[in-house]
Amino acid sequence: MRRHTLVRSAVATVTAIGIAAGIAPLTTGAAFAADAPSELVIPADQRTDPNATVLNAAGESGYLSGWTKTGFHWTTYADGVTKPVTMPKGMNTAWGTGTDTLVLTGGRDTGAVIQRNMKDGSERTIPLPAGQLFAGAFGDVVVTDGSLGLSLMYWEDGKVQEKRVRTAGSAAALHYGNKDGILVQESVSGMTMLSWLGRDGVVRSTHLKAEQFDTGRIEVSGDRLVQWTKDGKATVWKTSDFWQADQYLTLPGYGDDVLLGAVGDNVLVARRIDDSAKLYSSLNYRVVARPFKGGPERVVLDRATAMPQFKQDGTMVIGAVVDGHQGVYAVGSSLDATKIVDAPSVRSTTTRISLAQGRLNTVDLVPGEDGPEARLRGIDLSLSGPLTAGPRTDRGLDPKEFPADGAPDLQASGDGRLVYRGPDGGVRVIDEGAKLPARKLGVDAVGLSASGHYVATALDGIKVTDFDTGKQVYNGPAASGFALSGSTLWSTGEPAVADALDVRTGKRVDRAVVGDCAAPALQAQGASLYWQCGPGKSGVYDTVTKKSVDLPAHQGALLGDGYVAWQKDGVLSVTDVRGTTGTHVVGKPADARPGRGWTVDPFGGAVAYVDAAGDTHVVPSGVDTSKATRKVLDEDIPATLNAKSGAAKFRWWLPRPAGNWFLVLRKDGRGGVVRQVEGDVARGPISAEWDGRDSKGRLATNGRYTWELYSASADLNSPLVLAKSSFTLTGATPAPRDFIGDDAYGDLLAFTPSGVADFRGGKDGKVDAKVSGSGWTGANTVTAAVPFDDIDGDGSNDVLVRLANGELRAYKPSGKALTPSTPYTKIGGGWNIFDSLTSTGDFTGDGRADLIAREASTGDLYLYEANGSGNFKGRVKIGTGWKGYTLTGAGDLNGDRATDLLARDASGVLWLYPGTGKGELAPRTKVGGGWQTYDSLVGAGDLNGDGRPDLLARDTTGVLWSYAGDGKGNFAGRQRIGGGWQMYKYIA
Repeated sequence: MRRHTLVRSAVATVTAIGIAAGIAPLTTGAAFAADAPSELVIPADQRTDPNATVLNAAGESGYLSGWTKTGFHWTTYADGVTKPVTMPKGMNTAWGTGTDTLVLTGGRDTGAVIQRNMKDGSERTIPLPAGQLFAGAFGDVVVTDGSLGLSLMYWEDGKVQEKRVRTAGSAAALHYGNKDGILVQESVSGMTMLSWLGRDGVVRSTHLKAEQFDTGRIEVSGDRLVQWTKDGKATVWKTSDFWQADQYLTLPGYGDDVLLGAVGDNVLVARRIDDSAKLYSSLNYRVVARPFKGGPERVVLDRATAMPQFKQDGTMVIGAVVDGHQGVYAVGSSLDATKIVDAPSVRSTTTRISLAQGRLNTVDLVPGEDGPEARLRGIDLSLSGPLTAGPRTDRGLDPKEFPADGAPDLQASGDGRLVYRGPDGGVRVIDEGAKLPARKLGVDAVGLSASGHYVATALDGIKVTDFDTGKQVYNGPAASGFALSGSTLWSTGEPAVADALDVRTGKRVDRAVVGDCAAPALQAQGASLYWQCGPGKSGVYDTVTKKSVDLPAHQGALLGDGYVAWQKDGVLSVTDVRGTTGTHVVGKPADARPGRGWTVDPFGGAVAYVDAAGDTHVVPSGVDTSKATRKVLDEDIPATLNAKSGAAKFRWWLPRPAGNWFLVLRKDGRGGVVRQVEGDVARGPISAEWDGRDSKGRLATNGRYTWELYSASADLNSPLVLAKSSFTLTGATPAPRDFIGDDAYGDLLAFTPSGVADFRGGKDGKVDAKVSGSGWTGANTVTAAVPFDDIDGDGSNDVLVRLANGELRAYKPSGKALTPSTPYTKIGGGWNIFDSLTSTGDFTGDGRADLIAREASTGDLYLYEANGSGNFKGRVKIGTGWKGYTLTGAGDLNGDRATDLLARDASGVLWLYPGTGKGELAPRTKVGGGWQTYDSLVGAGDLNGDGRPDLLARDTTGVLWSYAGDGKGNFAGRQRIGGGWQMYKYIA
């Protein structure tokens, strides 16, 4: 018989991103479709009972295992049969005595104890004298201590006998013993002594040293006792004679190893395998034997506990793993291990359950060495093909936050997070993939509703907090009912009315009439709103059809996508709120409360419940997903991305899992694919980063861009989920003709007769802002100017200027005024042979802007292709007969991704000459007549921010007009910018 005071501790048992030039085909699966398998059953977790190898005592015919918290069991050696030790009322602890008799108590002040013979089942009650407390037991004796000192209680001659114990000093504690006696620690004249107390009540002194009397230093094994002292010596005594030592040996490892006892002609010690578990009851020790007579040590057990029990004949009984089998083994004098019994398997019990985006999370009471542990665990369900379950993952243990007798309710936000109220009322967040302990959000609540990356909490009003930043995005008045769906908060402020507001702006976006009570409870999912006025009055309001469907009376309900799951009298049913499939029974959860014994996946359609056996059933709802919710629940898109500041993050929250998805980035929402990001599986949020570069690694052009999100839902009945989000790119390659403001709007360049060059900044279809530079007179007189793209790759647009002497220069204003002193590079001389210079942008498709020039004497049209080094290649003739035309480069007017040329003939007809993107012009199309009223035409780039190039025209009275391009090769009606533009002799 041995007593160990154990220190208990808990022992815990990205999608690849690709970039492609084209759009990949989508695939879909049938995980939650109506024709999917009827249900998936996830068996309850079974594991070897950890307490089956926690031994407390060994008798003649069997041994005692278990703990006060988990219950005790008695196993017989002969047949390995294990039976629970039934405790009388008020008693919870069993004590071994070195025999088949157990002493059952309710603690030290139990008042009486029971002696139960585990071999024949007989019992005797021994009342404790007044003032005496239970102290220990051995053989058929119960030891008490108290005001009378130590006394022995036992049955004899048909009645309870009491025998006072006379000690040399004051008894401090009782320790280890066997069926014949027990060690007593005494204090005599200020000295600590170890004595042996037998059934005769006599306390006999010993030669044991009292230098360190703790576990692992003195052990009783049958009729022998081993003491291991600080000097590294082990002494073996017969318990019948403590005056003459039986054996002496040197035993290394005093500081780390655990003394077990003497078996045969050996002393056995346990060595920890690693430091991950330090409990003596953990299977984390290697048992080795040291012979009395010296010689090499021998490994007895590779994996075992460090808390064996001993039969009176010296046989050690210990929990161990042998050949992969965990159980209880007997080790005799030969040191061979003989299995008594395999450790039985026990089931975990689910107490909390949540399901979102195909992710099942549960709080399970998992058998542990110190009783059940409330562990958070997760399982991912398949998103395509047959409904299957992935491996169960352990997400940790936090006894303070998740006590075994009442773990908090969990809410899944749909983006991988779990949310709950802590014991102090504070909101906790468990992020996707994270383990306990949870993250504190810094907000208290009496109720909460989570969706996406927000949580709404009720306490002194309704607050909405962003999980990512921890900041409150909304703080509003109290409401009798509230529910969050993405970034939409529903709340009831007046009877039977629920208002929806966007938490990002605080603006109301919808209103619903729900129920007829003053304070309806709410749940929200997409376009559906569940309201409840009590167990007999509830329904679902469709925010699209503006109709409400009443539901049967029930005792608990949860809103799914297109359905409501509800339970009544322990039966779980599903009702199609659109009336298509009606109501059908799902099953019978062991716990009828939602979130405790059953739940729904509002983002995927499945229902999950735990049956009486502890198995989890995942059942497709049988209801098609709602068309009204087939869009993103929320998005986080920056209004502006500055490529110079690094990559920006874009996020979307999906209403259901996606089998695969891809994001397409387009310039102005209509151009070619600039970048594509793909992923295989998404459970809620999709995120991507963009650094302002295209698929070839080149900086994209500043301006408006659109992300288009395509996502194949995991069920066959859902179409693509589509989202479009626009933003502005800055800090990359400047937009065509954008010289001031870096705002992606085209600008106008105009020269006055006095030699002032004005950049007139474009915006909202006009050109108002002005940046002026003077000095363009005399030798610097300008005869032609061409606002050009970035000819040398320095990140700023350039201006080609031809001076009166025919020299062509590339000036680099870099967002400042254009003056003769602005840095420039010389292109060359002799350019006065041309009477028209213009640029369409990239005319050859190589990503660089090009120059078009008309020779005055011949009317021939020439292409000067940029060479990528700040100059041009040799000219190439691209047309003849161009005399009499007014030319202006226009950008891509018809949306075919090639830049075009506008030409007005002598009769005033305006023609569009589409570029082919290969340095050639396609056959012309007529834009319209009457353009002879204008003395200047300028393809000014995008003036209004719609992504289409526009046209500026000045009439002969000096009025400037704006023509917005329609992206199809024509223009919308003109808009008057203003008069007085005759002040400029030249505009470009």
